[in-house]
Amino acid sequence: MYILGMLDIGKTALIANMRALNIVSHNIANINTPGFSRQEIILSTMPPALGRGGTIGRGVTVAGIRRSYEEYIQSQLLRQYQNYGRSLSLSETYSRIEQIFNEAKDFGLSKSLSDYFNAWHEVATNPEGSSQRVILLQSAHALVNTAKKIEQDLLENIKHINEELENLVYRINTIASNIASLNDKIAQIEVGNTGTALDYRDQRQNLLNQLSELIDYSMYEDNLGNVNIIVGMRNLVYGVKTNQLSLKLNDEGDKELFLDSMNITKSVEKGKVGGLLDVRDTVKNNLHIKFRRLIASLIKEVNIIHRRGFGLDGSNGNDFFTPFDLFTKDSSEGANITSAEITDYALLTLDEYDITFDSANNYFIRNRRTGSVVATGAFISGSAITFEGIRIVISGTVTEKDKFLISPLMRVIKNFNVAITDPNKVAASSNNTQLPGNNENALAIVKLSQSQISNLGSLTFANYYRGIVTETASLAAAAKDSFSFEENLLMEISKRRESISGVSLDEEAINLIKFQRAYEASAKMIKVTDELLQTILEL
Repeated sequence: MYILGMLDIGKTALIANMRALNIVSHNIANINTPGFSRQEIILSTMPPALGRGGTIGRGVTVAGIRRSYEEYIQSQLLRQYQNYGRSLSLSETYSRIEQIFNEAKDFGLSKSLSDYFNAWHEVATNPEGSSQRVILLQSAHALVNTAKKIEQDLLENIKHINEELENLVYRINTIASNIASLNDKIAQIEVGNTGTALDYRDQRQNLLNQLSELIDYSMYEDNLGNVNIIVGMRNLVYGVKTNQLSLKLNDEGDKELFLDSMNITKSVEKGKVGGLLDVRDTVKNNLHIKFRRLIASLIKEVNIIHRRGFGLDGSNGNDFFTPFDLFTKDSSEGANITSAEITDYALLTLDEYDITFDSANNYFIRNRRTGSVVATGAFISGSAITFEGIRIVISGTVTEKDKFLISPLMRVIKNFNVAITDPNKVAASSNNTQLPGNNENALAIVKLSQSQISNLGSLTFANYYRGIVTETASLAAAAKDSFSFEENLLMEISKRRESISGVSLDEEAINLIKFQRAYEASAKMIKVTDELLQTILEL
């Protein structure tokens, strides 16, 4: 019995140390595998046998394999990946936006705006000079082209953001499907068994890290080992199934996120997706609107003064720039805007408005920038509604769900152009007597360059634009600093994770030698036992 017991002990030791060597080899092989967690064998003594002298040991058994994993560190890592992804999107996108307003080499709007007003000053110096008028028109066209180029670049960046959202949504759906597949594999191994699907869990954790960099989510693990992922209060992954994240165009042509038939756009704040949505909203609803308001104010103020003046040919009432018009958009099944016009440019606030209705057929005109209601009244189909220099007519049947957009800014740069083609129509004079040297109207326009414009918050054109440039630079600098901070913090947390879960070649080399020697000793033990048996058999 005792000799046979020695054989059993040697066999258990041989098997246990072989398993240990396999695990060490597996660790070394995956030292560079992303997300791999070091594995460690757990050895335990076999239940002892009862003998004449008491209990007798029966060898060793493999109690399990431990995965070096710290849940708290991993949860920190997931959160940090979300912050990192957001800061990365902000930094990259705002850097591109900053280049659009780059004034470092005097190629931006500031120089074009300055050249334009300087050209008016030259006309005022020699109001009857032909060359000065030609140069003025050339400077005006250069200003128009610069403004159009800036808006085109802004729109291209917004388009790029929408395209990037498509790519990210595709990646998110792919990762979600892979996580659901791994949920199935893990459940098949772990349900009803004592083993743990260590490698599959590492692969799933690596996918969760990748998903965190793309979008913010919450998650929980059920009693079957499935990781369920929730985005915007909707299930992205539930067990072995997924809901597909999708994009749909809103009324303004931007793509919004939908999950399980619900719009979750406002719920997404972190990850690359959250960063892109933040930049897009800031550019569209802040920087772009401000830039359009600047150009609209320039058109408005210059045209008002220019209409009062007279050209060399005696013409009067001419616009210098092409007047901007109203953009309208209907969101109604039973009504539409049949007429929209600007009745008084002087009263324009250059803000955008939403028109909504209540159950009693009262209309409410709300300023988008301030949020205040600027006009209200009983809606009558076909009757004119006037407010702040605007007159519109809505015909049809309205409901509480209906909404109309009124914007003097939407097409202001698209339609921005120089209305005058004949230099003689440049209205430098304040009267039509054509007295030599009459430059009062030209001087009034020159004075605009230093005037505080009410539609621009009582700032000059140059100062208002400088504010846009400064704000863009501040956003870019803040995004860059945030990215540097989040990147460094991610590296620190990753290092902490590696100190717990990472593979150390030095430690594995020691373990390799240790288990190799133990394996050799186990084999020697079996050989010795065999020799003892042979001795007994030969007696």
